[in-house]
Amino acid sequence: MSPSRPDTAFRNKRHPSKDLSAPHLRALRKELLLVRADVERVELAQAAFELRQAVTHFSWLKFVIPGFGGVRVGKGSKARVLNAGTIGALLKQYPFISSVVSLLLAKPLRATVVRSARPALKWGSLALGAWEAFRIWQQMKNESAAARAAAASATAQSAAEQADSTRSGY
Repeated sequence: MSPSRPDTAFRNKRHPSKDLSAPHLRALRKELLLVRADVERVELAQAAFELRQAVTHFSWLKFVIPGFGGVRVGKGSKARVLNAGTIGALLKQYPFISSVVSLLLAKPLRATVVRSARPALKWGSLALGAWEAFRIWQQMKNESAAARAAAASATAQSAAEQADSTRSGY
């Protein structure tokens, strides 16, 4: 049998002159911790920036709301796709709109907006109903006048044909 070797037989042996003293080790650890903290701070700032870019201008709504990824506006080949990106571009172009919407949807003003919107919706719907009734009445009046005119022209035409047939003798 071979004599037993210690566990450190195959390890690199360090020279005692290269060992650092305790204050030097503490200073080195402190520097490493400071560098690690700086790196993590930069990574956190970068992640926050990427998150802000992903959430800015409602681009995340297409993942949350079904069908928000693209709604066709218009007809035929000239139809445009209205999605979160185009809404975001509009809000970027007109920032006043997003400010007004956020102001209206703020909790203290929400009750006031709802309270004032109820009568406006009620009277607006009544006005819309009256307008539609007026349009239907106009349409029916125009159709009946056209029907009377067509009937009058048909009777005039049939009377003319009878007069022609009596003159010709057939």
